[in-house]
Amino acid sequence: MPKLNVSLTLKGLAVAYLLEAVVLYLATGATIAAMISGAAKAPVTDSALGVLTGAAAIWLTMAAKAITKNKRWARSAGVFWQLIQLTIALGTFEASILGGLLIAVPSIAVLLTLFNKQIVAATQENRD
Repeated sequence: MPKLNVSLTLKGLAVAYLLEAVVLYLATGATIAAMISGAAKAPVTDSALGVLTGAAAIWLTMAAKAITKNKRWARSAGVFWQLIQLTIALGTFEASILGGLLIAVPSIAVLLTLFNKQIVAATQENRD
């Protein structure tokens, strides 16, 4: 297997995390906009959804910064988030094969990268 440029790969993972965070920020904004406009039919549920998506967006933004600093927890956070996205992709497949693939394929690529031996080794040091 070819040797990875670990620093560049970690930056690529950070970009992936940030793109996922942007989607969550947009979802949070859309939820808040629906609540303000009165389009929300379940304000308590929508409030909880807004808080959860907003918190997840902030968490992924922090993980993106941490993965470039070789933090072990940021790799774990990435694995967890990709598994969440794969769960969402499975549900999306019922409505749209293309939609499910658009969620699943990047998640699988990020997961495979996170489990690469060189990336694991780079994020193993106890520098948290």
